[in-house]
Amino acid sequence: MRSLKKIFSKPRSEPAPVQEIPITEVEVTAESKRAGEVEPIYVKSMELNSLADVQEAADELRAGNIIILDISSLMNHDPQELKQAIDQLKGICRGIGGDMGRLTETKVIATPKYISLQFRKPAA
Repeated sequence: MRSLKKIFSKPRSEPAPVQEIPITEVEVTAESKRAGEVEPIYVKSMELNSLADVQEAADELRAGNIIILDISSLMNHDPQELKQAIDQLKGICRGIGGDMGRLTETKVIATPKYISLQFRKPAA
């Protein structure tokens, strides 16, 4: 009978040695984002004085900000350059999925992806 107990019983063994798990410390900085935190969207005002300003506006749009452009100085100095700048901005807006429209004679608004413009149709 003892021989059957030896066959079916669990062998007595020494407990497995406890292994140490290395601890990694993580440094949390003020710039770290919390899970689910949303980046703010800014509405920024800019003057469009030359074609060089188009790049700055494009960078703001890619960052997710809304741009209100004052085009009065370029309109008065070089209407052809203004047309070229507006065409470039329209292309950038389309490329990132944004929108662009005129607010007044001297103000234009450009929006990034997920922000669409809707203007009222003029009364007939």
